[in-house]
Amino acid sequence: MTKTLPTRRRDFDLLRVCSMAAVVYLHTAAGALRQSPDTALWHFSNVFASLGTAAVPLFFMLSGSLLMSSEKTADPAYVLRRRVPRVLVPGLAWSLLIIAFIWVREGGAAALSRLLALPYTTVLTPYWFLYALVPMYLLSPLLKRMVDNLERRHWNYLMGLWVLVTLGLHTLRFFIPEPWNGLVTENMTLGVSLLEGYLGYFLLGPWLDGIRKLPSRGLLWAVFLADWAVIALGTWGMTSAKGWYGEWFSSYQGLFAMVLAASIFLLVKSCCGGGRGSGRRLVLLSSCSFGVYLAHPLAIKVVEWAWVRLTGGPSTGIPSQVCIWLAALAACVLGVVLVSSVKPLCYLVPGQTFSTSCAESNLFSLFRRR
Repeated sequence: MTKTLPTRRRDFDLLRVCSMAAVVYLHTAAGALRQSPDTALWHFSNVFASLGTAAVPLFFMLSGSLLMSSEKTADPAYVLRRRVPRVLVPGLAWSLLIIAFIWVREGGAAALSRLLALPYTTVLTPYWFLYALVPMYLLSPLLKRMVDNLERRHWNYLMGLWVLVTLGLHTLRFFIPEPWNGLVTENMTLGVSLLEGYLGYFLLGPWLDGIRKLPSRGLLWAVFLADWAVIALGTWGMTSAKGWYGEWFSSYQGLFAMVLAASIFLLVKSCCGGGRGSGRRLVLLSSCSFGVYLAHPLAIKVVEWAWVRLTGGPSTGIPSQVCIWLAALAACVLGVVLVSSVKPLCYLVPGQTFSTSCAESNLFSLFRRR
């Protein structure tokens, strides 16, 4: 039986779709950004990769906002039975698929090595996201109880600690030369280690979502554009000075990425919030985002290989990069929609039950009656 399409938040769905497209672009442009910063392709890639810096923080923020707003999150049994497997099972399935490819290409010894290392290292670099997200899901019942009982002043204090002690010190450390940067290097024992990594973003989402009076759109646009420019120009300057691509300004554990993600989150909420629901196509794209995240590294490799076969050489210009990005993104979305239409596979690949896929993200959802 097909589920009735639930009421969706248009701002969250739009943020998820934009973040999905940005993540695919980040990994499409990764090769160009490791080349000389004196080409038009490098500058084009830098500008849009700087904007895409917000994508992964936004994914964490959206997950935190959705989980902290659901009463089911307070039930550990529900989280372990329903929520954690929806992330863990697809992540494991895709990792095993990659290991199978390694077996075919590099042999059994290389595949076995990757398999044995799977508990502590990712089979593909982009999959680090899963290693950060699963612990957040495991902690979510405790975080839900904490969030529900926090006064706003305690919320502000918690987020202030994260911004100042974690992000602030990490950012300062980039700009202070050795050995003086030791003065702003936090001790592993005395630091706010609970908020280390990306848990702060998981809590930042519901904190921002709880703001009753949003800043003016003019202010939000100004902060967003200024921070985007700082990341792009700073990356250019430091790459030119060092001679190799530097990600100091776009580090997820720095202030610039947080400000960019927060300003985008609030801007989209200001422009597209207010209880307006999402259309069918937006829901479909949003529901495909996790599957696209898992599939896009392979899709980019396949599209790049096809590009070389068709054109006789690798992509070296802006048009070819954009074409590869769009082709990989479209292939991922189409693949997730098709796989979600097959009952045994819909849970393994995008992490959805068949009834949910029929309501949101497969071929049946496109043709169902409203």
